[in-house]
Amino acid sequence: HYFIQSNLRMTGNISTIKPASTETLETAAKHIDTALQSDRLYSELDLLLKNARHAGGTLTGMTDSDYPSLSSQGLASVPFIGPVRHVPLPAELSEQFSHVQCNCIMGLLPTIQRGWVTIDTDIFFWNYETGGDLAYYEGLAEVVLSVGLITPKPGVFQPHIKFLLVVCTASEIVVLGVTFESDSDDQYALMHLQPNPLFSLSSDAVNMLQVKGTPEGRIFLAGANGHLYELQYQSYLSWFGKRCKLVNQSSSYFSFLVPSALKFGESDPIVQVEYDPTRQLLYSRSDNGSIYVYDLGADGQSIGSVCSVSQDTILSEAVRAANNPHGLDSSNFKPLVSICPIKKTDSASLALLGVTSSGVRLYFSINAASLGGRYSSLSLSHIRMPPGFAPNGPPQRPLNVHLASLTRGNVQMCMSQNDSIDVVWSISPDTFGITSSLQETSITTAIEGRVWALEESPEPFSFEAKVAGTRVFPPTIVCQHVQPARRTILLTSQGTFILTGMRPVDQLHHLLETSNGMDTEAICNFFKLHREKEGCATALILACNPIGTDHIIASSAARSFFRYGGEPLLNSGVLQSSTVPSDMTGNNQNTMLGSPSLLNATANNREVSQSLGGAIMPNEVVYSGKHGGICLYFARLLAPLWDGKLVDETQTPEKCLVSRFTCDDLAWFTEQLSGLKSFLDEYAPLSMSELPDSPSRTTRTAPRVQAEALERNSVLQLRQLVQYSVEALELWRELCEYQFHLVAERLPTNIKEDLCRTTFRDLVVTGKQITVALINALMERYFGDSNLTDALSARLREICPNLYGAADLKTTKANELLQSAKHQTNRSEQKSMLQKSLQLFKQVTVNIDLAGICNQYASVGFYEGIVELCLATANEQDNQNVALHLTLTGEDLGEQLLVARRHCYTCITNTLNNLLSMSQGASGIHNNTGVKVSSAAEAEKQLTTMLQYCYNSTDEVFHVFLYEWLIGNGLVNRLLEIRSSYLEPYLRRAAMQPDNLQILDIMWKYYEKEKNYSSAARILAKLADRDTDTFTLWDRIDYISRAILCAKACSTSLNSEGEFLHELEDKMEVAQLQLNIYSCLEQMSSNLAAQAALPSLNSLIDISSLYSEYAEKFGLAECQLAIVHCAGHHDPLLVQKLWKELLTQEINSSQHLPQVSVMSSLRNKIVLLGNTYLTAEKFFPLQFIVQQLEVISCKGGWEEGWVLDTMLSVPISHAHLHSTYSSLLQMKLPCWEQLGAPYHLHIVTSLLMTSYVTHLNTVPLLERKPILSAIQDIIDAHVVDLQASVSSGSDVTSALSRFKALQATFDKY
Repeated sequence: HYFIQSNLRMTGNISTIKPASTETLETAAKHIDTALQSDRLYSELDLLLKNARHAGGTLTGMTDSDYPSLSSQGLASVPFIGPVRHVPLPAELSEQFSHVQCNCIMGLLPTIQRGWVTIDTDIFFWNYETGGDLAYYEGLAEVVLSVGLITPKPGVFQPHIKFLLVVCTASEIVVLGVTFESDSDDQYALMHLQPNPLFSLSSDAVNMLQVKGTPEGRIFLAGANGHLYELQYQSYLSWFGKRCKLVNQSSSYFSFLVPSALKFGESDPIVQVEYDPTRQLLYSRSDNGSIYVYDLGADGQSIGSVCSVSQDTILSEAVRAANNPHGLDSSNFKPLVSICPIKKTDSASLALLGVTSSGVRLYFSINAASLGGRYSSLSLSHIRMPPGFAPNGPPQRPLNVHLASLTRGNVQMCMSQNDSIDVVWSISPDTFGITSSLQETSITTAIEGRVWALEESPEPFSFEAKVAGTRVFPPTIVCQHVQPARRTILLTSQGTFILTGMRPVDQLHHLLETSNGMDTEAICNFFKLHREKEGCATALILACNPIGTDHIIASSAARSFFRYGGEPLLNSGVLQSSTVPSDMTGNNQNTMLGSPSLLNATANNREVSQSLGGAIMPNEVVYSGKHGGICLYFARLLAPLWDGKLVDETQTPEKCLVSRFTCDDLAWFTEQLSGLKSFLDEYAPLSMSELPDSPSRTTRTAPRVQAEALERNSVLQLRQLVQYSVEALELWRELCEYQFHLVAERLPTNIKEDLCRTTFRDLVVTGKQITVALINALMERYFGDSNLTDALSARLREICPNLYGAADLKTTKANELLQSAKHQTNRSEQKSMLQKSLQLFKQVTVNIDLAGICNQYASVGFYEGIVELCLATANEQDNQNVALHLTLTGEDLGEQLLVARRHCYTCITNTLNNLLSMSQGASGIHNNTGVKVSSAAEAEKQLTTMLQYCYNSTDEVFHVFLYEWLIGNGLVNRLLEIRSSYLEPYLRRAAMQPDNLQILDIMWKYYEKEKNYSSAARILAKLADRDTDTFTLWDRIDYISRAILCAKACSTSLNSEGEFLHELEDKMEVAQLQLNIYSCLEQMSSNLAAQAALPSLNSLIDISSLYSEYAEKFGLAECQLAIVHCAGHHDPLLVQKLWKELLTQEINSSQHLPQVSVMSSLRNKIVLLGNTYLTAEKFFPLQFIVQQLEVISCKGGWEEGWVLDTMLSVPISHAHLHSTYSSLLQMKLPCWEQLGAPYHLHIVTSLLMTSYVTHLNTVPLLERKPILSAIQDIIDAHVVDLQASVSSGSDVTSALSRFKALQATFDKY
């Protein structure tokens, strides 16, 4: 004690711990994960028994390792059973035994801590713990045969009736109500029996030998006739007119209608009925040793027979399973004197234990049904021989066993030694912790008198909530910190005897208590037995719980923790995993006791700093048992919390989140963990080697010093994890005190979703955001009451200073101001409150719920605050402005900072999104940002206001984010209104990206708006040429057109700009040609090749390709002519060829129309093309065209002046036409003769002259005379020519008459 006080408490009690980083907490938490996983590697009972499930039974208990002796290992002084406590019968009750006339039986009711005795017709009850509160009932007329205490069905009786007492006599069954007067310490302090029976009915002449109830309130009775009965009751009258009836459940459904007196046959009385609540199975044992199994259904409300196994069948199976290699007498396997259900929490496959009079344990498994039903059969799976059968074991064996009980692997068997003494065999695996095979200790205790009843004391109701049982309950060493010492109650005529099992922690307590503060070999051997890590974890239970342990024992436990906890090691080379001791890998399995390695392998008892899936790397620390013990103890304390969810989501009456743990649960966890915290606060800064008289102090090597430093650092990290865990527990309990579900409903939706998935580990290590949100929600409940919020803040600062620090206090004040502002009607006051809250929030940006605050700011229209707070938070997240560098350079380093900034910016754009939606008149918008507007116009106004706040920002990264938002929402016009130095650089950077069409489209508009027409024109030209399927040909032409306009608007006179404009105009001309080709091909709907070529024409194509691949390929003569003209290519023959094809195509396209329509269509085409090419005569060969048209006219029999009229419409002058026709006449082409119109051209010329004369009316008089003279000469020449013709046909006559008429006309002038 002095050693601990003087040497270990040098640093004092450290209550303040520096805030821990997430990395520190995560590192410590991984040690806890490893420890927890190690604890969960224990084997279930069937595996410990080496159960061969599919190959018959197995036999154990025949070797020394099954029941190891500890005396040879220096542990003979270790007790397994505490001092026997004897509570005599009440004196008044002892006097009643002298009045027995017929029958006297005894029993225990452990649920209410009562014993009972029947003396003939009277029943007596007393508190077997104190020997007091004697009560009796004397309202029966016959001798009592059996008594049972039942939990009543809910809703049948009044609430004050806590239990039903079922009393069976030879002729009737009586049900009495049991009530209690409770006090602060005991809810069952004073017992009262209702004087009038609740039910009373005939037993049908069947002696009921035992009463058994279920938690659902069902009552089963063991009949001496071999049948199982159920007493069924209800709160209303049935169709038989009764509220209670007796049903035979082991016979036909209506067997209760037939009196037992009328049933014949040999009976095998049922002497024991047991119930397994985990499987909803009922077992009964007959006097002859047969076992019957009943299934009560998954809900415990039905019943059906599963199977029955006779004593003979059990015996034959046991003999066959034993295989008798040791010469065992088959009489050891019979008779069966007791059965004990094995709960599902103790074994997943073994379901029932049978005990014979020789103490042999028979383990049965229940087999699942293959077709219908839940279970089908009961089979013997394992035989466990009692102590005394091992070769070197003690010779004592159990004999004449008549009672047995089973509690989580611990077996109690009562053996009749003589008439005055019974011997209790206590067989337990608790001493050996987590093992690979079942090892048990055994001890005998003599009890005065014959044991009439044997019961295990019920465990506290909360035990299961504090044990991490993912499959079955773990071994005692894992849960001894919460599992109370096991108590067995035995009842004899001399009173009650209470046996208390010793857990490892109780054994260590005993050793420390008897050592008087000295180091003893027994304590050392205890640590060797359980290994350093388990020994240290056990010592911590005593050292960290001074409330339940005196301070001397606590100090001694701390001393033993340091003394026997080993030292850390530094691995100097690669240690393969195959050589890692089992304790290092988490498989803390004891080797066979008696092995030399057990007591000497202290150095092999270590925990490695990393997961041991492979090799331990050089210079890696191998932690001591002290470190491992701390991790184990912490893991076991918080096992139910650590990796389990903290909340459940309920649906009734409405959807809400509720805590999975009550205030009482959390108080227990907090109290236990606070003990560990105090221990670490006191001792964590020291290691054993620093103690003045440490044996290793003078022999410490450099590797040892390094290993100790690493371990000390790890322990300090664990200390921080413990501190944060205690604070998290305190906070959670505080939330539950203030009605957790009401606090949780104030959380944002995303936090609720995260909370549903959060474990306690997550909350402690990475749950800062959730804890902040919970605290804020708690505070919000009481905003408006400053006294209460101040008190609550002070309370939180006291219980969880790391979770609720100075920054959180400012957050609370800011939230309170914000809430007050929301209810303030004075706009000036409201604005002042909002500004104050903003300034406070900006001081603690790391700890705030940014989205939630922005929503609340939006609800009061404080958009300036939203922008300012979000930008301040973003800057705090990235105070080195790394995100700007990433934005400008595109590097990946530090990308998380950019993500953090963008998360802050999103809070701004969320509000903008809602304003935008409402400004567009959207209905049914899910407004999750708190925005409140009365109309679309108001929303538009607020949107503009908030955007202006955004534009005024100097955060370039935010500007980029804002520009992206504007573009993404189609607000390009608003983007172009921004006057910012950041916009053009952003557009330039964005334009360098591959998919930049939208940016380029915005960019030319920006330059046009800035009057930078040259840049706008070049971007437009680039867009027109862009290789993309997004643009159509019309889009490209539009871009070229706009580019031309911008180029023309340039004020510069540089040659380069002029050349660029010329290039654009040329490009436009070619694009127009391409558009014509597109239109022509589009009209060729029946030509599949033409339709297939259309998509390719959406990209600009050079003029050569247009001609060869499209115009020429598809015979588009008009387009070919236009291309030749555009290219300035002079080839007369080609031009004539194209004109000929053009005319032919035009006629062919309209040949199905009337002649007038054909003539009109052709004329329109000639006029159109004439207007296009008239100025370029080489592309409008007038003589060739006139010749072709006159031939077409003659062939078609068209009007003689049709060609002339068409050409005049182009318009072509009369003089030019006369020259053309004169040339044609001089050529004297044979085609006219072939057409049968040799004088056609003369006639047309006469019409030309006539038109010419008519045209003279528009010529001034002074200019007419020369023209008239020339025309007169032409007419005269034609007259002479016609008169000289050898032909005398009508054509000549007609032509000659036309010219002579013209001569007469000219004579007038």
